[in-house]
Amino acid sequence: MRNINISNEKKRDSFVKLDFTTKKRNWQYLTPDKQKTYTYKVIKFTNKESLPILKEKYGEENALAEALIHNDPEINLEMTGRFLKHTSKVLVNSEQKIVHHVTIREIKYNPKNEPTEEKIPEDVFANISVEGKPLIWTGKYIPKSEAIKKFIFVRKYQLKHTSGLTYDFLYDMAKQLHEKNSLMLIGADAKGAPLILSNNGKPYRGFLEGRIQDDKYILILHLSNIELKGLENHDGYKITN
Repeated sequence: MRNINISNEKKRDSFVKLDFTTKKRNWQYLTPDKQKTYTYKVIKFTNKESLPILKEKYGEENALAEALIHNDPEINLEMTGRFLKHTSKVLVNSEQKIVHHVTIREIKYNPKNEPTEEKIPEDVFANISVEGKPLIWTGKYIPKSEAIKKFIFVRKYQLKHTSGLTYDFLYDMAKQLHEKNSLMLIGADAKGAPLILSNNGKPYRGFLEGRIQDDKYILILHLSNIELKGLENHDGYKITN
């Protein structure tokens, strides 16, 4: 579990635990005769049989097509079909050679797929557990029925208390959200700036959901990086659900 620094409606903040909510798979794929199945990685081809190398060797269009039909140069009988166990990911250049030093660039494209801007991305640091800079309870309530139509939630985490004081702290937040049947926008600032969970990680909008039952509570942080918007048809009218 990780730490998260979060504030409530009264601008009181505390570090609590952030736990990834996953469930262990309790089912198994079986063959028709009830035998367990397993997943294996196998070699399809090596870099010598890759398309760029074949194009360089045979040329494009008809020459390459004839070679594929009659000679099967894309198949390596010694390697194709072998099982893989321990592998490492590497980057290669256009000549299929391993690259050891890479400069990452961020390129923006217009709707015509033409590059409009190129730059080296700057380092962005995580902002969910910074001392003295808690995530802000923005006060923007979003009804659940509206939120599920407007946002796609891609991740969720559970907030957990670490003491009796943080139990009261989180329970009160869950109680407010439970009674309003709404989600609360949580941001890195009062305007709802995106949350970044890890250094150079993706920015997400954060939404808190709370539920209570007697003295029990659950407080879930939903993350979204996709907002659903209406489309316009050819007549200029907005299409919504």
